[in-house]
Amino acid sequence: MNNIEMITEFRRLIAEFKEKEQCLVRAIQNRDFQDPVFEDIDSLVIKIKERLADCDVLRVDDLSLRNDLCAIRENRNFRYFQLLELINKTNDAGKAGPLIFRSSLSPERWHEILSDEVLSQVDPNRLIARKMEIGALLVGKTIPAHLEKHLTLIKECYAWSFDSAAAIYCRTVLEEGFREALKSKPEFRAPQGKKNLAEWSLDWLLTHSKKNKYFYVEVMERAYRIKENVNHIVHPTSARKPAYKMSGLEIIKDTFYILEMLFR
Repeated sequence: MNNIEMITEFRRLIAEFKEKEQCLVRAIQNRDFQDPVFEDIDSLVIKIKERLADCDVLRVDDLSLRNDLCAIRENRNFRYFQLLELINKTNDAGKAGPLIFRSSLSPERWHEILSDEVLSQVDPNRLIARKMEIGALLVGKTIPAHLEKHLTLIKECYAWSFDSAAAIYCRTVLEEGFREALKSKPEFRAPQGKKNLAEWSLDWLLTHSKKNKYFYVEVMERAYRIKENVNHIVHPTSARKPAYKMSGLEIIKDTFYILEMLFR
């Protein structure tokens, strides 16, 4: 599909959506909850979102059309999505009424996505090997519960070969780990100290920890090494090249080791 065809189709879909939305409002006003428009608009939203997944909406030159497409993609700025949000907030049992965005796809579409977009990108042998490689990696000491779930997700990123994502995730968890470990230090017990601690970056946290010799030298060296490697991943052309380039697995192992040492 070329750009002209794409724009034409999106204009048609948006026009249809706005028409369905007006029908939806009338059906609600008339308390006609059996009106087919409830399912029709759900299906139309799914169709639009699927089309948007295959194109760069920011390249749409028509500003009005682009704004409408972004609004549907992000579930905002239309009565339809406002109604869904209202239902989710007011339904205390968690069971929405007729106005549910049915994000589930047909069995045929699920199979198509699984075959063409998931399995085609995965080497089963590599996936299993990486899961076995990373699966036994554990933090032997007690760490804050809110960090544990992130360690599981980091391992999943690695297993599915998202090495860069796993490395960046490690840096974020490392920052939170140092922040959590520093909470007990005297300078962070007062209200202002707590506020400062919540705002400071990993670089400051490492500098402060090193200056005050709060943690083992090896812990600090590994943390700085991870920071430099991840900085180079995020900013390959501007960040300083690390003296030692770590593999994705090394970054994860060192992150787990550091967390274990911070809370020993």
